[in-house]
Amino acid sequence: MVIYLKIIRDFESEIYSKNNRLLGNCFTLIIDKIKYYFEFEINNNQAKIIMADKMQYILNVIDEFRKYNKYVNVFYNNDNSFYKSFDEIYTFKLPINIIQPSKFFIDKDRLDVISNILEDKEVFIPVTILNDEYVCVDGHTRLLAKSLEDNKMVNCYMTDLENHIDDLVYMAKEQNIRNVNKMIVLNHEEYNKYWIEFLNSLYE
Repeated sequence: MVIYLKIIRDFESEIYSKNNRLLGNCFTLIIDKIKYYFEFEINNNQAKIIMADKMQYILNVIDEFRKYNKYVNVFYNNDNSFYKSFDEIYTFKLPINIIQPSKFFIDKDRLDVISNILEDKEVFIPVTILNDEYVCVDGHTRLLAKSLEDNKMVNCYMTDLENHIDDLVYMAKEQNIRNVNKMIVLNHEEYNKYWIEFLNSLYE
């Protein structure tokens, strides 16, 4: 019997707490059309598993979670008992204005909430090197939030070059988007219309 299993980073399902959902810390597991919900709460390099509908698949979900948060290497259960740890990764600081975006638009609603959540808190941005430039792979909203706080530097860590990143960087540069402050901020409806539809057509 073949089991269909898919994990999506879920920004929409209201079963999750709003803050963790908007921060991208919620993941929905789909098994043969049945959904199971997983939510994480990050504190520096640690994360608490505060919701896990199907614990037998938690390692699959943690692997997906760490694609976006590789610097998080220690996990705890909701009762604060230790669950699992991974090797630490090297982090370093970069000037925000030298990091090349790999997308064009920012969701203003999400930016407003994340700016409040992350005020005066450390963030870690995954970057890769493409044509001798540091490129932001994920976390553009967090990066802009830190820039709007007048931070000049941000914590980063290296990650793999994802599919289509080179194409996205090329298209961003065509629109003169060469740092996060040049990105176009749209309301939530416009963001979903222009960016999500663009991504769907790209990956199809």
